Amino acid sequence: MHLLLLVLGVWLTGCTPYQATLTNEERPYPATVPEKVQIFLQGETTPTATEIGHIVVAEKSEMKGIELLQRKAAEMGADGVVNVEIKIQTRVVFIIIIPIPIHSYFVSGTAIKIAK
Repeated sequence: MHLLLLVLGVWLTGCTPYQATLTNEERPYPATVPEKVQIFLQGETTPTATEIGHIVVAEKSEMKGIELLQRKAAEMGADGVVNVEIKIQTRVVFIIIIPIPIHSYFVSGTAIKIAK
């Protein structure tokens, strides 16, 4: 039983996974400030821009996922992230006979450099 709780604890507090795929590797951009990275949800009007790359992050809440998305986009030199999509995955873990739902939020989008 203790081993099960230890494994569950490590799994719940593990590192936050993310994936960034550069689509414009030949033009690296200097890092930007995460708080200034604009978020454009799917269907919103977006400015004219150059695509830098695609980012997918997983977090324990929607807000943390968006913040991590902004940080990763800023590291790529992006001014914004377009087509931001949020998906929720729910798993149920049973501790003895008690079901405990665990939610993961997957936030994805395309990092862009806005034309000036």
